[in-house]
Amino acid sequence: MNGAHSPNGHRPHTTALTSRLPDVPGLGGAIAGLGGGATMIVVAAMLSVATGQDMWREPREIAAPFFGSVASGAAAVMLGTVLHFLTSGLLGAAFGILSRRVLRLPSDYGVPVLGGMLYGLLIWALAYFVVVPVLNPALLDSYGPSFVIQHLVYGMVTGLLYSQLRPAPYHSTSADPAWEAVPNRV
Repeated sequence: MNGAHSPNGHRPHTTALTSRLPDVPGLGGAIAGLGGGATMIVVAAMLSVATGQDMWREPREIAAPFFGSVASGAAAVMLGTVLHFLTSGLLGAAFGILSRRVLRLPSDYGVPVLGGMLYGLLIWALAYFVVVPVLNPALLDSYGPSFVIQHLVYGMVTGLLYSQLRPAPYHSTSADPAWEAVPNRV
């Protein structure tokens, strides 16, 4: 029997250790963060409409520090959206570097999704308790529950996408010295 097949005649499941992305630290995380940010915008619009608010509320609120208290119109929505995606990409790159290079977490067994959820909660806490009170304190009364949901979704999607962009099975991230020589692992 051919060594490429298991005893039952099927090919064994294998996970690639390399990525097709260039070996740029944080790149996989940044791309995953952009995907998480796109999903977060959709969820934010849905939650806004469900609560009787304008679907463009979140981008306008992000742009409010630059436009003053009256952030309306297409320019405010565009600026808020661009700032949201810049932040999403940067935070995604930080997630990738933190989860893979610092914590050496594997990309299987649901670890990236759970890690992403925790990361999303951490971002929410920093945003809600540090950033929002400084930039737009009026949001604290009405923004809590939907803000948590949005950040959980961001973290889950970012973690899921990152696990696909930069696969690292559990056996690769353990104390195996060969892991250090694997290219494209971040």
